[in-house]
Amino acid sequence: MDVFLDMTGTITDMNSENEAFLKMCEKLAKEFTINIPAEKLADKIKEYRRPFMEKRAEKYIPIRILIADAVEEIIGKKLKEEEREEVYQIYEDSHARYVQLAPGASEALKMIRSMADAMGIVTDADTPYTEKVVRALGIENLFDCIITAEDVGVGKANPKIFQMAINCGKSDPRIFIGDSEKRDIKGAKEVGFITIKIGKRTEEGDFLTKNLWEATQIIRKFFYRDNTSP
Repeated sequence: MDVFLDMTGTITDMNSENEAFLKMCEKLAKEFTINIPAEKLADKIKEYRRPFMEKRAEKYIPIRILIADAVEEIIGKKLKEEEREEVYQIYEDSHARYVQLAPGASEALKMIRSMADAMGIVTDADTPYTEKVVRALGIENLFDCIITAEDVGVGKANPKIFQMAINCGKSDPRIFIGDSEKRDIKGAKEVGFITIKIGKRTEEGDFLTKNLWEATQIIRKFFYRDNTSP
């Protein structure tokens, strides 16, 4: 059995993700003398990157680049290369510091690891960002592979990113756990994954759960070969 997971909102807590983004904006405002509240800066950055993110399944532009481009537009001038690198660093460091695991995720990930032949992450995030956050969360040793949209050149729900997960897997059945109906569930099902949707509703998912811990119970009940508790 192989189990692959989305990262943001599945493994991580969305409240902490939002806090990290706001902390990033506070730091950007200070470093680049942007005289607007951090909340408004966050809205402007998200608005700038939205059309690019909506097309991530066709072509992926790293989020760190989009944030630096947004800063350039907001301040009205080009950043020097070292300034762009500073933006990248602020983005990654803010999230590594403030992003937290979702409630129960630590125990859930360890349980999945004990049951799965292969376990991995499939995420729309940048590669350096993902590596830094996963390391900060202390979960890097649980995964056989971590696949980012930057690795593949396209994001979810493009089947290419899910196919890469299959290529680094080891066995059947293949299970994908995610919180986005469009990007996680539909994308994974297109290449044959059994899907577990985290959230309030699903039309495409094979199973629906409230959180990652509940997803582990489904895996243990329906797919784990050994009935002994891991």
